[in-house]
Amino acid sequence: MTQVFISYSHDSEEHQSAVLALSERLRKDGLHTTLDRYINGTPDEGWPRWMLNQLDAADFVLVVCTPIYYRRFRGHEVPGKGKGADWEGALITQELYDARSATLKFVPIFLSAADDDCVPEPLRSQTHYALTSETNYQSLYDFLLGQAGVEPGPVGVHKIKPRVKGAPLSFAEPAPATSRAPAAGAFKADISRIDKYAPEELIGRESELELLNDAWMKVHQAQTQRRHVLTLVAMGGEGKTSLVAKWAAQLAHDGWPGCDAVFAWSFYSQGTREQTAASSDLFLVEALRFFGDAEMAQSNQSAFDKARRLAQLVGGQHALLILDGLEPLQYAPTSPTPGELRDGAMAGLLKALAVNSKGLCVLTTRYALADLRNYLQTTVLEHHLLRLSEPAGVQLLHRLGVHGSTQELAALVEGVRGHALTLNLLGTYLRDAHGGDVRKRDQVKLEEADAEEQGGHAFRVVEAYVQWFGSPDKNAKEAKRGQRAIAVLRMLGLFDRPASADCLHALLKAPPIRGLTDALFDITVEQRNIVYARLEAAKLLAVRRDVAGALLSLDAHPLVREYFGRTLKEEQPQAWRDAHRRIYEHLSATTKEGKQPSLEDLQPLYEAVAHGCQAGMLQDACDAVYRARILRGDENYSIKKLGAHASDLGAIVGFLELPWSRAAPALSEAAQAWLLHEAAYSLCALGRQSEAIEPMRIGLDMTVRRGEWRNAAIGASSLSGLELTLGQIDGDGPASAVRTAAQSVDYAERSGDLSQRPRRLATLADALHQAGRGAEALRLFTEAEVLQAEDQPEYPLLYSVTGFLYADLLLSEAERGAWRTAWHSGKPFQRAGILSDVERRAIGSLHLAESNNWLLDIALSHLTLGRTWLYAAVLQADTLRSDASAWFTTGRVAGEIDNAVKGFRISGNVDNLPLSLLTRAWLRYMQGRTTGADSAQGDLDEAWDIAERGPMPLYQADIHLHRARLFFRDQDYPWSKNDDGRARGPLDDLADARRLIERHGYWRRKEELEDAEAAITAYVEAAH
Repeated sequence: MTQVFISYSHDSEEHQSAVLALSERLRKDGLHTTLDRYINGTPDEGWPRWMLNQLDAADFVLVVCTPIYYRRFRGHEVPGKGKGADWEGALITQELYDARSATLKFVPIFLSAADDDCVPEPLRSQTHYALTSETNYQSLYDFLLGQAGVEPGPVGVHKIKPRVKGAPLSFAEPAPATSRAPAAGAFKADISRIDKYAPEELIGRESELELLNDAWMKVHQAQTQRRHVLTLVAMGGEGKTSLVAKWAAQLAHDGWPGCDAVFAWSFYSQGTREQTAASSDLFLVEALRFFGDAEMAQSNQSAFDKARRLAQLVGGQHALLILDGLEPLQYAPTSPTPGELRDGAMAGLLKALAVNSKGLCVLTTRYALADLRNYLQTTVLEHHLLRLSEPAGVQLLHRLGVHGSTQELAALVEGVRGHALTLNLLGTYLRDAHGGDVRKRDQVKLEEADAEEQGGHAFRVVEAYVQWFGSPDKNAKEAKRGQRAIAVLRMLGLFDRPASADCLHALLKAPPIRGLTDALFDITVEQRNIVYARLEAAKLLAVRRDVAGALLSLDAHPLVREYFGRTLKEEQPQAWRDAHRRIYEHLSATTKEGKQPSLEDLQPLYEAVAHGCQAGMLQDACDAVYRARILRGDENYSIKKLGAHASDLGAIVGFLELPWSRAAPALSEAAQAWLLHEAAYSLCALGRQSEAIEPMRIGLDMTVRRGEWRNAAIGASSLSGLELTLGQIDGDGPASAVRTAAQSVDYAERSGDLSQRPRRLATLADALHQAGRGAEALRLFTEAEVLQAEDQPEYPLLYSVTGFLYADLLLSEAERGAWRTAWHSGKPFQRAGILSDVERRAIGSLHLAESNNWLLDIALSHLTLGRTWLYAAVLQADTLRSDASAWFTTGRVAGEIDNAVKGFRISGNVDNLPLSLLTRAWLRYMQGRTTGADSAQGDLDEAWDIAERGPMPLYQADIHLHRARLFFRDQDYPWSKNDDGRARGPLDDLADARRLIERHGYWRRKEELEDAEAAITAYVEAAH
């Protein structure tokens, strides 16, 4: 008889009753089930051994997955609670490890709707069953009895027939489109953000349409050798959006052949001015909702985790994802890292789709995407959209109603270099203003356009439109129409995204804004709609309405918005400021963010800050909105609770006259210094260390000049940490983490603030530790903790970041000992008691951080616990891979380390993430997860991407060390090629590690490096 054991957690009385009911049903249907509730009192052998015996005896173990069970399985429950599920989790993990996951014994089930996040990681590859219907119960029952699936029939004999012959090419009228008729609720499509930009006829882009159709056909046919990502690259106005919008509209007309889901997004803030701090936050929220994970969309999970989840949802089906206008998230071609994504979450999404996707992602951008360069020969295609050919341009002008000789039209096309937007605008202008006479093209001073300026020719055409709208030769009625059209376009110049109906309504309220809305003030809604329709026909405006016809938003091409924004600011500066002030006041007054707002709830406030800065209300926007409502004062809500570093950086840039080195002089000097420091902090958190150094130094200098010693102590401490990250540890140069940290101690003493001195001593101690001066560092940490106990008797131990740094020093000897133990080399580690001390410290720090929801501190505490337990396990197991009893603890080790990785992502602190990835890579290697998905190699590669971009040379040295120490015995070394194609091995990584350690004075790693060189060199020589 099939024996079934049920593993579950005692979530509630109702849940226990439901589990009992399931057991009784299975017993009724002939399966022998075992449940703890069948025991009268306590089993003779005690609960732990009883559970072990039941797991051994069972043919199948039903794992009832709930959030509480998951937490206890992973060992995350508070001490003393849920010990049964915790113990069973350890036993199950060990049995899976012994079987190398090649067992179907453990079956995840749900008593309600399935939630993949509740399935313990070791079981996520197994089929799960949600017992929400009789049909689902029968599927589980059939599986347990081995009667699931279909018995295959016998294999017959091949039936050979002649091959089909080809037929000559012929053409016929297309058949009427048919609907793909998906199952109810199975198919969704949302192209509402781009469909308005689909032209009636797309001219000159036939080859690109064929390229897109071919890419999708290969998805439809599930071909393995195909592109996962198709990138269209072109300068602004060449027709990228029109192309993808028209293609999507054609697919819709054809019934979305082969599509499981379609989602399009446009990053609207893509004007010609440099976009310094855009982010993918809103896109991720909306895309996750669309693809069915509203819970993740609304969660405070990091943008990286949201992107990773979105990649799973999109890549797991024949989905079409269209991302239009990605350049606001990229570095400009003039930057040191041209074309790279500033937004780490978007980089993660696109790389994940490039590696694994059943569907297709089509994206458009002005800059070639450097992040996908490694995939260009395999799963990524980069296509550069060129200018319209002369014949195509002539055809377009004909379609727009321009007439003249072919030579005249061709000359006009060449005069604007075949620029699609310019030809569209110019054609409609000649049609509307001059009856389509090509000879009137001299009314547009194209020869004055700056050839180097993005959209220069298009600007001249728009200028000609403005002159025509305001021509003194018009009668009074036409003149009014022209003034209204100009007023609408100038309003759009206030925005870097579609202008919402409520913001437009605020602008049109009394009193009218002189020089802007006075032409629109006394007209009816119907008359405004006529203006909108006229501009839409002229291809200067896009109007979005709901199904009832109510206005949702107005938009224009980014280059058109740019033109009118620039001219309004230059020609009507008071109107520019008054309009932005009105939008600022409207958004500030109407936004109700609530007590615990999500990042989406705060978006109108971020927009308000941008408009307030343009209105010249910088101090008010800084104090009343950014500090008071987004950061919520010292609570730092958006950063500490939401990890919204990218969004905050987007707000801060509005206060800066020159990013990232000069704040607007209209701000108080104290505000200027603070904002520069905030900018530097967010840049660091986003992994952009090289950009952060200048604002941090300038802000510190301003603070010191003002004699604000408390803030100076904090600023110098932050600068020391940044200098460490950049490898500027100690020495005679202008930058020295040790020297700057010493300054922070001096400033703390001058401040008279008792709470500052222990924190700044800890900063100095950490710098000394990295410089290899461990004894000095230990003395300063000890002194700092004494001062900490005096200042806060209720918290006598260092906690938060300072506690983490102290623990890092205390663990350094155990870390070295663990590596040596893994190689069976050197003296054994003798000071096991220090691990217990660090564990105690980390648990206390974690409880404090969780009670205050300090995201970064929570992640740091999890990492300290994970490292402590990892080193203890290695030291006990006495080998790099082992079946010893120490590995019963790897479940909780993995849980802590995973929580650290996840925590740094949630907090947005990318600068701390590599250390957690290095630790997890070590554990994953020991678990046998060396390469492939979710592997040691994957973690090391992600850490390298972050460290290289920073740059973070100390982390780079650590990564080289980890590569060599973990993989030197592997026959296929994962990093076997240098960039120039030469062969590479573990000794090369050790050489690179030594070069970085010596260059930067990173002497903390000197002994570890020497241990690795001795062990690995001996192994390599013996192998040869």
